[in-house]
Amino acid sequence: MPTTFATDLTKEEMQNLVSGRNTMDRGDKNNGITEYCLEPIFDPDPTVDTTCSGCIHVAPAPLVCLSLPFLLCNFVTINEREHAAAMYCGKYVGSIQSPGFHLLPCCCLQLRRISTATRTMSMKGLKVVDSRGNPVVVSAVVTFEPTSAKKASIDVQNPWPNESPYVSGPTFLQLQAEAVLKQVTSRFPYEAPEGQPSLQTEGASISHQLISNLQSRVMITGARILSFDLVDLSYAPEIAQAMLVRQQASALVDARKLIVEAAVDMTTMAVAQLEEKMQRGAPLPDSMKDRLCANLLTVVCSNEAVTPTIGVGTAAADTYRDY
Repeated sequence: MPTTFATDLTKEEMQNLVSGRNTMDRGDKNNGITEYCLEPIFDPDPTVDTTCSGCIHVAPAPLVCLSLPFLLCNFVTINEREHAAAMYCGKYVGSIQSPGFHLLPCCCLQLRRISTATRTMSMKGLKVVDSRGNPVVVSAVVTFEPTSAKKASIDVQNPWPNESPYVSGPTFLQLQAEAVLKQVTSRFPYEAPEGQPSLQTEGASISHQLISNLQSRVMITGARILSFDLVDLSYAPEIAQAMLVRQQASALVDARKLIVEAAVDMTTMAVAQLEEKMQRGAPLPDSMKDRLCANLLTVVCSNEAVTPTIGVGTAAADTYRDY
């Protein structure tokens, strides 16, 4: 399925994108469907002035002019892959996003730092229900990247794991990821006949739906979802044994069908070759064809080793007398 980026969109589609639609479908000249996978658009945090322009310079004393700004300002160090939201008297004024040494007025200053390094979140042993009502245990891994200090530290409380040491319990991202995982997996059966979608075969499609749905839910946190993959999938313990028996029976039936088809083909080929080679002499009688077919089918379809037997009675002598 072809992929198109935002630069290829029409004006109307761009308006739909701005209004919050991140995935659109449009038919092309061949009545095909083109899928648009667009990067989520985040509102950037306003930057704060770190030149200490608000510090008071007292003239004309040169020493005071040089020292007073440094006395009234605070030196702030921002590391690589780190953002900080600056607040004065409880009011957000902007974010520091560039690493290095910054100078800010120290009066009533409060900095809330976050790491923008890529991180993962694991969800293990989550029980969901597939489209047929069977309980299924799934495990998944979410990879995401924080992009906003304001959204993560001010707009949302406890946005993702290990972000705030003072808040315990499930995080916003974790709860939303679990809800999305249950919603998407409930649309597919655990297994399906060949050619039909299922949780076992539609990994790429399911991952795309998980990313799209989760991204729309966690935009408020400033997290960019990079991947959302299923890493483990199994039936719940209460039905695992029954489903295993059913799978074994289904596999046995399929194997028997294959064996019978092969046995019929081999028997047909053997009888045809015998008739072809014996055209110069007497043809095979129908009774011998029937006995040959029965013996070949028994040998090929049997699960046990074959024990050859030789008929020595009068009927056998009469049958083979002309040969």
